[in-house]
Amino acid sequence: MKKLIPLIILLVASLLYLAYAFMPVYVETKTVDIPYGTSALKVIETLHKEGIIRSKLSLIIIHALRKDKLEAGEYEFSGHVSPFDVYRKLSRGIHKLHRVVITEGSDIYDIADILEKKGVCKKEDFLKFATSEQVPRGYGLSTPTMEGFLFPDTYLFSKNTHPLKVIDTMYRNFLKKTVDLRPQVAKKGLSIEEWVTIASMIEKETAWEDEKPLVSAVIYNRLKRKMKLQIDPTVIYALKRKGMWEGKLTREHLKIDDPYNTYLYFGLPPTPICNPGLSSLKAALQPADVSYLYFVADPKTRRHIFSSTYSQHRQNIAKVRRRK
Repeated sequence: MKKLIPLIILLVASLLYLAYAFMPVYVETKTVDIPYGTSALKVIETLHKEGIIRSKLSLIIIHALRKDKLEAGEYEFSGHVSPFDVYRKLSRGIHKLHRVVITEGSDIYDIADILEKKGVCKKEDFLKFATSEQVPRGYGLSTPTMEGFLFPDTYLFSKNTHPLKVIDTMYRNFLKKTVDLRPQVAKKGLSIEEWVTIASMIEKETAWEDEKPLVSAVIYNRLKRKMKLQIDPTVIYALKRKGMWEGKLTREHLKIDDPYNTYLYFGLPPTPICNPGLSSLKAALQPADVSYLYFVADPKTRRHIFSSTYSQHRQNIAKVRRRK
């Protein structure tokens, strides 16, 4: 019996340690970043070092039994956390999410900057896929880029999310938000791509809700008359594509030879020039019943003055210049 006492003590001690190892840990909110390519043992060491688990043994045992892949990424822990909670989070890839706000009128270059600042993905990686013809083709779109179809909204993304997943999430949101509008597009005699392109120009021209149907009418009226659209934001987009945009549009810029320059080329630009919101998408389907062909922005009020004839337009320009 005496010989068994040490074994009993060892067994009891082992069981007590095992129970201790599996006890939950209270964690004040803490973020742990697991780099890609980290081995399971190294992941467990990191979690122990960060105080997320009491003992490495707990996760070693769970991992030996479950053999799930522990995904890399950024994880957030708070409150009472057990080794089972930790293992479930890592094996399911339940990453920490970051709030990403994409405002109406953001183009793919703006979105790329925002995503990089938030650590979601690298700017160049996002643009590589957003400007690849294969990506919109996969969604049945004839446009050469995803510009216009990445719906502006508030999203939750984890760090190091693949750009294709970001694009897919935003495009599916576009489909969801426009489900009631899309049936009207064919009735208007437009393709989906043409509709979104018109909406994108409306979005960039005015932020005033009551002006959007008027801007829409000008675009349709000029297209019917086979006039050049002469939309300033299309030139800005051309400059952005070439890495030449510095924040101020000049007369020289209006001469730039680019298919997006609607001062030089007739018809719609090759793609949308931004990602429009719902009100602009609606306005592109419901232009005001007016004969306007021109508009000029008043720098003081930031509103537009509309006119039906070129002589009226010249008078409005002179009026605006005097106000300056």
